[in-house]
Amino acid sequence: MKLWSNNNVARGSGGFNPERRLLAAVLQRAITDYLTGDGELQESARDWLFTSDDPNESFGFAYICEALDFHMEELRKAVKAQHDELRPEKAEISAARVAA
Repeated sequence: MKLWSNNNVARGSGGFNPERRLLAAVLQRAITDYLTGDGELQESARDWLFTSDDPNESFGFAYICEALDFHMEELRKAVKAQHDELRPEKAEISAARVAA
């Protein structure tokens, strides 16, 4: 199952960009942990993905989305939809926690 890959991150006009690929790897790890992890690992990823809104917080979700030119809310919706599809039994519990 392919969830997301940092190969989707543009290399930019200057060729290989290791900083952008690092940010993409952080994002990819959090999405993978949220979608496939359990317990504290999944909760930590969920909190980071859905409550990190400060674009000035280094390596926060909003910061990474801005740096990679991703629309933060659209990405959140897509990740949440994929989570609900993969884990329908936990979708209601997760939705309640995200809303809180």
